[in-house]
Amino acid sequence: MRLLAAYRSRHPAWAASISLFLSPALGMFYLARGWLGLIYGAIGILLAYALPFVLSYQAIDYPLWMSVLVVVVYRIAASLHVYLVASRQPPRARYPWYARFYNWILLFWLAPLLLALLVRNLLLQPVTIQSGSMRPALQSGDYFFAEKLTYGLGRYSIIFGLGPERRWGGRLPQRGEIISFAYPPDPTTSYVKRVIGLPGDRVELRGGRLYLNGAVVDRQPLANSTIPIEAGETLYMEHLPDGLAYPIIETNDVSRGDDTVEWLVPAGHYFVMGDNRDNSLDSRFDLGFVPEANIEARPLVIVANKTDPQRWWLPVR
Repeated sequence: MRLLAAYRSRHPAWAASISLFLSPALGMFYLARGWLGLIYGAIGILLAYALPFVLSYQAIDYPLWMSVLVVVVYRIAASLHVYLVASRQPPRARYPWYARFYNWILLFWLAPLLLALLVRNLLLQPVTIQSGSMRPALQSGDYFFAEKLTYGLGRYSIIFGLGPERRWGGRLPQRGEIISFAYPPDPTTSYVKRVIGLPGDRVELRGGRLYLNGAVVDRQPLANSTIPIEAGETLYMEHLPDGLAYPIIETNDVSRGDDTVEWLVPAGHYFVMGDNRDNSLDSRFDLGFVPEANIEARPLVIVANKTDPQRWWLPVR
């Protein structure tokens, strides 16, 4: 009972403990110091997200212990401040709503969690590229957001495949667009590829050249491009019959996926390929056709890259 009475009376030790083990912002809210709570909340966001991003962008390496030390020093200093504020503050007969514990759970945990779930399932989906199969459009380590309004909501637009069986809103993908989709053999995994064939299209590769509906797709070498490639690679600009053009990378024209049978894309499915043509597991191989229901979102903007600080806030094309 003494502990409960000390908590209700805003004892300085309670305030400092909340600040140290939960957050300084909650320590100030507990004392009904709303503006100080907001200031400490902003400082916490800067230390947790903004500062690491700036250091990464400037390519400044720092050891893990330094990050831990900064957090520990900040928490201890803030907790001392909270303790001093609590020791100098006379008790109140009534505290505002944001100083009550059960409202913290609603405001600072449940509400952000619900908001994040709504954004993740209805608007934006974060995706990380783990391979170089979509070079040069997407590099390994790219972290980007994919938006869901263009294609509407399908079964795998919602986590755990809980979306509607019939797609709600939006439009269907077009040739040349990059899509994020649930990998058909394992829908818990997301893949990112470029749409090459629409339902009813005939797709074939001969000697490394792409054929759509019996006609060869034009490609032109990009000799003076600033797009980085590796030794032994050749950069081309591929022009689809719809008018959309995008760069692709070829190592040679005699690899395993450069001579294929002709596929007829079935209704409700799509034929997809990676832009790094000789280093992509796509519809030419075990991936097969991508069902319309598996389409999750359309990649929108690259926000960061694990190893390249120059790749940030770039549109995905």
